[in-house]
Amino acid sequence: MLIPENIKSLSAYDIGQLLYKKKVCPIDLVNFYYNEIKLFTKPSPYTVLSKDRALIEARDSKKRLTENSPLSPLDGVPVAWKDLFNMKGFVTTGGSKLLENNEAAKKDAHVVSLAKKAGLIQLGKTSTVEFALGGIGTNNNFITPENAIMQDLPRVPGGSSSGSGVALASSLCAASFGTDTGGSVRIPAAWNNLIGLKTSIGRVSVNGVLPLATSYDTVGPLTKSVKDASILFSIIANEAYFKFNDISLSKIKILVVKGMPWEGCDAAVSETVEQTISNLSKAGINIIEKEISEIEEMHKLLAENNGGNTVAEAYLKWKELIKKHSTSMDPDVLKRMIMGKNMNKGSIKAIYDTEEILSKKLHLSMDTYDAILMPTIPILPPTIDNVRSSAKTYDKYNRLALKNTRIANSLRMCAITLPCPGSLPIGIMLCKSLGKDEELLNLAENIFNIIK
Repeated sequence: MLIPENIKSLSAYDIGQLLYKKKVCPIDLVNFYYNEIKLFTKPSPYTVLSKDRALIEARDSKKRLTENSPLSPLDGVPVAWKDLFNMKGFVTTGGSKLLENNEAAKKDAHVVSLAKKAGLIQLGKTSTVEFALGGIGTNNNFITPENAIMQDLPRVPGGSSSGSGVALASSLCAASFGTDTGGSVRIPAAWNNLIGLKTSIGRVSVNGVLPLATSYDTVGPLTKSVKDASILFSIIANEAYFKFNDISLSKIKILVVKGMPWEGCDAAVSETVEQTISNLSKAGINIIEKEISEIEEMHKLLAENNGGNTVAEAYLKWKELIKKHSTSMDPDVLKRMIMGKNMNKGSIKAIYDTEEILSKKLHLSMDTYDAILMPTIPILPPTIDNVRSSAKTYDKYNRLALKNTRIANSLRMCAITLPCPGSLPIGIMLCKSLGKDEELLNLAENIFNIIK
């Protein structure tokens, strides 16, 4: 059975439809992706390939599809997982040499098991920033995959779910999964012209997922369509599928956040995002522009405290390993980890308390709007060489990469990044209050239909 020539441009749902109609065989599809991975000439976004498992899952899927009994709309669709997720029989390295000799996982992470139950096929695991602590996407001890969109020079992929972003954007899988603690799904999605969903804290299980900062860790998909994101969200949240509803555009109110999110914007980013917002307005959506004091205050708090409590929680989790093996760590990650060591209990509690106060205040005001909008990342992906030129340069770009996205994590929002029209990897980020993931996805679908 032949693979359609346009397979690389198709969404996971579209591929699922081809599988359901028996126009594509899951076994052939798996072999196609592994051949593409083999032929890929740039640094591979994969750290582990689970071919034996994938072929077994493909054969099982073929049998179900032959019997017209698929487990989900995505039965037989091949996906990739960030190397923070346990996959039975493989070591979860978290992008760190400190963990590469650990025992192989005895069982799948909960979300991986849910994906399998839905008929998804696991191609393997993808690269990540060490311990997932970084927004740029580089890993100085393992391979750093290159940005899939801007190919004039080797550019950063965005992190920390770097491999998941590059694998999907390079058509080496049909969808992928990452974790998002401060932007780690949305950044590689935006910098690779993809859709990335940061789920609400607590909606998706993190059992069997290597932690970074448990107060902020979330799991989410990277996809080529909002529909894909919605189906995958339902699968990993273990909830019923939901249908999109058309929304009268004249009834949609979007609050465009002014001030901080636009600071440090590249000209191309600000122009593209502004044009996208203008297109939404022309389509009939009500656009309100103003600063949000809670966002301004949260940004200031995080900027003054080395990114907030993420580094404090990360250091507490990994301090024993750091004490023994610090010389084996990526120096860019180690430097940020050590920042957590210097945070005292009083300052840590003060940050948690402030986050809680600002979150509650913001969520009350957000009920007036359907979502808030800001640029996902204020800059285009810098070159890998430039980022690695000095510690100061790395810090500068890392702060800029995380500046807008981490606001959603600290203020307890769900968020999604959508690619703006054009050849450059630029995204807009939509945010809603905690727990309103379905509403966010429905709104994103309506907006994506306007801008794509």
